[in-house]
Amino acid sequence: MKRKPTLLKLSILATLAVFALSGCNSSNNAEDKAAEETTKTAKAADKELGVSKDNPLVVDKENKVVKVYATVNGKYLVSPTRHGLNWEEGTYGGQAVLTAYANPLKFNEALVELGGVPAVDKGGDTSKEFEEKADGKFILGDEVNVTITWEEAEKEYDINDVFIDTTGKKLVYRFGGNFDVQEAKNTGCFMCFDSCPAGITSNSSQPVGAFEGGHAEFFGNPDILPEDGTPVVLTYSIVN
Repeated sequence: MKRKPTLLKLSILATLAVFALSGCNSSNNAEDKAAEETTKTAKAADKELGVSKDNPLVVDKENKVVKVYATVNGKYLVSPTRHGLNWEEGTYGGQAVLTAYANPLKFNEALVELGGVPAVDKGGDTSKEFEEKADGKFILGDEVNVTITWEEAEKEYDINDVFIDTTGKKLVYRFGGNFDVQEAKNTGCFMCFDSCPAGITSNSSQPVGAFEGGHAEFFGNPDILPEDGTPVVLTYSIVN
């Protein structure tokens, strides 16, 4: 014959159940608070950087700069690539050291707004895009200075500090333009590591095809750039 639980036992069980539920609620509250703090920290970082994933491109006319929000793609801190910065929605979105969240056509317009003159304007003459030399074709257009920083960076770094050209040449970016090509092909190219007929900006120190021809390789610098997924901000200005 089974014994019925006593009133004391029932009281103890009820008390334990209350403590268990209280513990679960405390755990959930702690998790919610942690998630809230993470969100606050991310928003604070975005505010400090001046741009965010939701507001990935800002034109600062007063200081004559364009700021672009991006994240680090850790793959290309160890593997070579032709692409420095690409839009995530472009054809080559996942193939760059840095991933952008603004459309490169907006970037083109922003550089023009600063007074930049591209090698190829909308509907322009592409025959004036490159300078022909003995060792290849090199991109033209106004020179563009590029720096990069992130929340815990020691300073604002020159682009040559964070990008590596295995030939040892210094990266010199120029405003190629290529608005029409981007609009038609959507490659997503903000910054290419060699002279490029599709990138809004590209490196005039290396001729067209330097990477594909095996003459140079390019990486993000793992000794300086932060880990995969870290938000960074690139700042562009036209060199007068």
